[in-house]
Amino acid sequence: MRADPDGIAPERALVFEVAGSLGDFYSQVGRIAGLEFLLEDDADIPPSDDFHTLATKQGEQVRTDKPVGGRLYMAMPDMQALRQILRLWDRYRQGQDMPYGFAPWRTLFDMLSDLRAWGPQDRVLPETLAYWKDRIADRPDDPVRFEVEVWFHERAERRASAVANIERQLAELDGKVVTAAVIEPIRYHGILVDLPPQRVQELINNPHVTLARIDDIMYLRPQSVAAIAEPEQDGEVSEAEGAPAPSGDPIAALLDGVPVANHQRLAGRLMLDDPDDYAARTPAAKRSHGTSMASLIIHGDLQAGEPPLGRPLYVRPIMIFDAASNAETTPPDRLPLDVVYLAVRRLLEGDGGEPASAPSVSVINLSLGDLNRPFSGRISPWARLMDWLSFRYRVLFLISAGNVRGWLPIREIATTAEWAAATPEAREATIIKALNSEKSARTLLSPAEGLNAIAVGAWHADEFAAAADPFHLKDPFPNGGLPNVSSGVGLGFRQTVKPDLLFDGGRELVRASEDEGHVWLAVDGGGAFAGQLSAAPDTGATGRLDMQRRTVGTSNATALLTRSAARIYDSLLEAGYDIPRSHAAVLLKALLVHGATWGEAGEKLDGAFGPAGRDWQRHRDNISRFLGYGRPEIDRVLDCAAERATLFTYGDLEQDTQDEFDIPLPPSIEGSTELRRLTMTLAWLTPVHARHQQYRSATLELLPAGDKAFSLAVERLSGQPTHFAVNRGTLSHGIYEGESAVAFLDGGMLKLRVACRAQAGALDDRVPFAVAISIEAGIGSGIAVYDEVRAAVQPAVRAAAAPSR
Repeated sequence: MRADPDGIAPERALVFEVAGSLGDFYSQVGRIAGLEFLLEDDADIPPSDDFHTLATKQGEQVRTDKPVGGRLYMAMPDMQALRQILRLWDRYRQGQDMPYGFAPWRTLFDMLSDLRAWGPQDRVLPETLAYWKDRIADRPDDPVRFEVEVWFHERAERRASAVANIERQLAELDGKVVTAAVIEPIRYHGILVDLPPQRVQELINNPHVTLARIDDIMYLRPQSVAAIAEPEQDGEVSEAEGAPAPSGDPIAALLDGVPVANHQRLAGRLMLDDPDDYAARTPAAKRSHGTSMASLIIHGDLQAGEPPLGRPLYVRPIMIFDAASNAETTPPDRLPLDVVYLAVRRLLEGDGGEPASAPSVSVINLSLGDLNRPFSGRISPWARLMDWLSFRYRVLFLISAGNVRGWLPIREIATTAEWAAATPEAREATIIKALNSEKSARTLLSPAEGLNAIAVGAWHADEFAAAADPFHLKDPFPNGGLPNVSSGVGLGFRQTVKPDLLFDGGRELVRASEDEGHVWLAVDGGGAFAGQLSAAPDTGATGRLDMQRRTVGTSNATALLTRSAARIYDSLLEAGYDIPRSHAAVLLKALLVHGATWGEAGEKLDGAFGPAGRDWQRHRDNISRFLGYGRPEIDRVLDCAAERATLFTYGDLEQDTQDEFDIPLPPSIEGSTELRRLTMTLAWLTPVHARHQQYRSATLELLPAGDKAFSLAVERLSGQPTHFAVNRGTLSHGIYEGESAVAFLDGGMLKLRVACRAQAGALDDRVPFAVAISIEAGIGSGIAVYDEVRAAVQPAVRAAAAPSR
């Protein structure tokens, strides 16, 4: 793979459709000089007579209907080389021998279903065609607004030339550029354009004309937009609170809609920074989402009666109210990436000669998702931005997985009467089956697929006690313990565990309708019968500042997890720990995940999805799509227990180095047959390489440095993501149990090492990491784990970093 300091000449791009193992393809590509990787598309290729997968059934191998391979984009050194490769491909397809010196290409071609120059079919994506059709149907007389993603060029003059070329073509089509943005660190160049509907219809009818033929264009995409519809409920009057005012610097930030800053629940508790004056574009009566999120972060679910955070919350509005859609949305005349990029830079670095607005912030809440960009294999520019910002500023993004509120088909039940008469257990079973069948259409909303952030799904729980039982709504999971019906499912980019966590998002009720011979379900947004209570604007615009309302969703779950991060941070300070700003984010990332388990939900989905058989890894990955690492018990991190000791550490690693740690084991466990559990969590923030097929630059592993069973005779539990899955992202979380009597090895120490290696070329940066370890015995065992470990712990002496083996 060769470097190209002048960027990519788009006319040199080749599309390799790989029908087989991508690993084998990369291996063969490595033997051929001159190919430069651009990007990888996980899009599935339908099976054919030549390329398909086999499965063993009743002792015989049979063809399956599973898609094969993926699509990759490569660049050639020059046009002559590109034409030569296309000629070789033609010879191959005609069954001719390769010329002398080109034998490796035949092996490469054996792995391909197609090879072609980048063209219109690559620029105009299927989701773009669907977006154009829907947009014209909704507003047939209005210009169609969409995004043009341009091939990134290093030199500013080359970028200007590309824009000028696109502007000329737009002018000929009676279109125009609305705005543009260049974000050099992630190699992003985007343009927001308007085009007359009749011109867009021409592209729909023939996606090989006009804009689709411009070499400088990489993709034509739907307009990125985050939109939160106004809740249907008006709300109710809340009680006044008398908690003391916050103090100190903010640890958490909220990027969201404009809040009602002088609401009695929020007054004096926000650090509001609105340089774009989005408040002027959002009437007070319509400031719902920002008000609710700020309230949930500061107070939690008001029904729980918890004390507010002791710190102020930094709030930067990035949404306005759009009357046409009756929703709070990202500004329709801006690219959301640019809005978020500038907001975070102002927050943590400063701009225009001004200092950083809140440099103490280590956690940023983004309870938003791109409605026009459900994750489908390609990592979005927005997710790439989150990954880069996270590493650049050492900040943790908590991002909502997104709510998929489209109708869910329940094909096993024919009528609403049959639905109403079914037992709660029967309804639950049909819903789980439907969610599994429809999972490909209910994926995460970008940017939740990124690597460095924690993506948060909604758990079916709230603090609404003694809620009424509505006749027109049903609780899909009356016993709780599962994700909400609308919560977006994973996996993430490169099959990472996503969503990472599930957290309380309110009990989401469903209503049934019937059509096409079976029942369909729609979710309810909360209100009088379910949901989490938070501050709300006065929708009647009478000036009241004491309203509250119940809502549900992944936004709520993300806000409550942000609150938990702030609580954990302050609990560490109260315990006497001095956490440096450089490692606060990665430590909070580890501690937030550390108490997570699948619990009974894992058992329920394991049974509902059928026997795993030989394909156990895929089966477990499927459960991970819904549960991630599970729902964390935050109190396990905040509170002590006699039978449990939790330790943590943090640091930085360079390429091919490792840190080693010795943790004293409680002597009373030695020789005991009491059940014991070891929980280990490793988190890191990785730099990313957008032009490398691996993307993730740093891979870290938490490994035994002594006895393979960690001197505790424990084994990894099956009810959690596989060890293969946890190695794909930037979180490694594992739970181990055992009860065999064993004599301690390694001098009574739990010996661990954290090793770092490069994955996407040379790793020039130091990688921040954090580790959390819990050792525990069964409740009532009488083993004083906490006291024994605490008495043995001495000031840590870190082993000298040495090359990994």
